[in-house]
Amino acid sequence: MMAAPDGQALRLTDGSEVVVRSIKPDDAPLLQAFVRRLSARSRHFRFFVALAELSAAQLERFVNVDPARGLALIALSRRQEHSAIVAEARYALEQESCNAEFAIAVADEFQRRGLGTHLVKRLLATAVRRGVRRLFGEIKSDNRPMLALAARLGFRLRGSLEDESVVIASMLPPAARIGSMGSS
Repeated sequence: MMAAPDGQALRLTDGSEVVVRSIKPDDAPLLQAFVRRLSARSRHFRFFVALAELSAAQLERFVNVDPARGLALIALSRRQEHSAIVAEARYALEQESCNAEFAIAVADEFQRRGLGTHLVKRLLATAVRRGVRRLFGEIKSDNRPMLALAARLGFRLRGSLEDESVVIASMLPPAARIGSMGSS
């Protein structure tokens, strides 16, 4: 397993390894490179608009997360002596609420390896520990892999698959019941 002095080493279903950790302000160049490498389809599924890269304001907001208001995780893969972000997942508390919205993106070449499942489970486990009562996200109705992941993890789908997007919601279980979801 890859050494992970600054995060948790994770072996994916295909045997490849990544390191998962919280995002830091100095990850801005890596995050921008990650967004640029996503396919147009993956960027559309994550951001719901056609964009080639994050604006300076978005990038600033994405790498400077208030830990009292949310969590942002990245997965890093080492390639030719440098690290690259291959996935990003986050949640943010709504203003004056115990509800939080989550979002996730996984690099096209790292999809269907269990990485998205792991990241969403980590978000759920952390949200429970921090008192979040409801974690929700909006998913494009043609994003079948993400809809399937949400259903497997117990999210309830609300909306119509004929609509452009489907809102999903999950009432978080008590912390005692989330143990099996925590770090698998």
